[in-house]
Amino acid sequence: MGRDRDPFERALEALRHRIAEGGLPQGAPLAVNALAADLGVSSTPVREALARLAGEGLVTRTPTSGYATVTRDRRELAELYGLAGLLAEATLAVLIIGPDQPPPSFHEALGAGGTEVSRQAFARVRNQLIPFDAAALTLLGDADLAALDRGLAERQPARVIAKQARRYYRRRARKAGEILRHTLGVD
Repeated sequence: MGRDRDPFERALEALRHRIAEGGLPQGAPLAVNALAADLGVSSTPVREALARLAGEGLVTRTPTSGYATVTRDRRELAELYGLAGLLAEATLAVLIIGPDQPPPSFHEALGAGGTEVSRQAFARVRNQLIPFDAAALTLLGDADLAALDRGLAERQPARVIAKQARRYYRRRARKAGEILRHTLGVD
């Protein structure tokens, strides 16, 4: 039987998952002791995980020295989608798929293209958008993503895929208000 993972890593993964799945809605206060008890760890790894997530833009410190999930407005969400589009375009513009390699999916390509710096920057922005994925899918469908996957399967040039990725995120930026309202359940 394997050794138990580091309590910090467990807390970090659990909190990141809860935020991504909408289990911690926008602006929700994050009580360290309650989270620690719920996760079965001491408060120290929870505090460290929250500090890490604050650095990633997923939670924020409150004036009372506590934490809360980040609250986004329409403009901020649109900016995040726009930034994701720029970073996806930069990452995919230099994607090289060898002739013997199977074509990657869009999300796999984002993890394989560009430089380590562009991949990390994209991942950070992408993580901030995950809580809005379900609403975006409901409102916009998955045709854009299917087209990106098809383009990769057909081995279209990297610059073509990069421009498609930019359009994918541009469309979401234009619909940011609707996506935000749907996520918050105020449709």
